[in-house]
Amino acid sequence: MKLVAAALFALSLGFVACGGSGGSPPSAADAGAGAGSVPFMGDCELGHNEQCSTNLCFNYNSKGPKCTHACTMDSDCEAPSPGCSGMGVCKAPGGGTGSGSGSGSGTGH
Repeated sequence: MKLVAAALFALSLGFVACGGSGGSPPSAADAGAGAGSVPFMGDCELGHNEQCSTNLCFNYNSKGPKCTHACTMDSDCEAPSPGCSGMGVCKAPGGGTGSGSGSGSGTGH
């Protein structure tokens, strides 16, 4: 009976892991070429990978969901992406809002 309970627990963890939290890089199968019409780095609806020509809609914390693909190094990512993220997908372009105050002293001693 303990073995059955352990198997059910492990199976339930598998379902939770497939919830799309964005915590792990996509597999090569998930990041393959799709039939969608949204281009690389275009806006997409999270959970609808099929919308993307890259077959991967990834939620960027500060930029929202964008079509991207898996990568292992910066050169794997074409423009407009600035390179490969630590999450194993190409980074979305654009920096911050540029609204910093610039109030540092600049003494550098």
